[in-house]
Amino acid sequence: MERGKRICSVLKDVRKKIAEENEIEYVTSECQHKGDCAGTCPKCEAEVRYLESQLARRRMAGRTVRLAGISLGIAAVAPALVSCDKGYVAVDGEMEPPLSGDPVIPNNVQLGENLIFDLIPAEEFIPRFSNGGWVEAGIYDVYPDGRTGNEIMSSIDGYVARMYAVKSEDSVKEYISSNADPELREFVMHKFTYLSYGNNLIIGQNPGLTIASINDEEMVCYGDVFSRHASPDAFLGKYVFKRVDEETVAQWDAEYVTPRE
Repeated sequence: MERGKRICSVLKDVRKKIAEENEIEYVTSECQHKGDCAGTCPKCEAEVRYLESQLARRRMAGRTVRLAGISLGIAAVAPALVSCDKGYVAVDGEMEPPLSGDPVIPNNVQLGENLIFDLIPAEEFIPRFSNGGWVEAGIYDVYPDGRTGNEIMSSIDGYVARMYAVKSEDSVKEYISSNADPELREFVMHKFTYLSYGNNLIIGQNPGLTIASINDEEMVCYGDVFSRHASPDAFLGKYVFKRVDEETVAQWDAEYVTPRE
């Protein structure tokens, strides 16, 4: 599958999950565009606008809005992108023409009022994230004013840090163990998708993350709050991953030899 089509498919799944979690009637159809594209288009954009309007109504009615473990940045930036579908689309039951003009792509990602990050181009992120191992090193609550709470991962009973070995977009190895079962040593293979217009990283079917920064030693991400230990006032979770060396990855490979079925 071409890169644009894969992005389109991921975004469609995101919209479907958000609609299901919030009991929103959502009907979509297969994209009729032939060939590759940027990954989003007026048809996708109209669906995002529809979901945003329905979510706004829920908030105004005092109802909880659930984001189904999906990175918040996707919904924030997808409406700004325009692509190549020329057909009319249905929004709230009315037919609307596609938008025209050049794409207007923001140069940053904003989560709340005080969390603003520069966009990280795919050509910068993908090579830096790939070809190495990552281990989760910290989880923090984040509050609406942007403050970060205390590190909570070390106090979560039975929690096992996430561990990945990344070779390419098509090869991410996740290592799975359990404090309850010391003998459990399994692995599962994933693909990852990086959406550079929102710094969104999606690994397999795992919850999406918005990347705040990445360097040769550390990756800082934001996502949904960690529900098992979240403060009632938290609105995001902050997740920190540390890079590990090749020797550590080789040790993981030697210990985790059973594929998860």
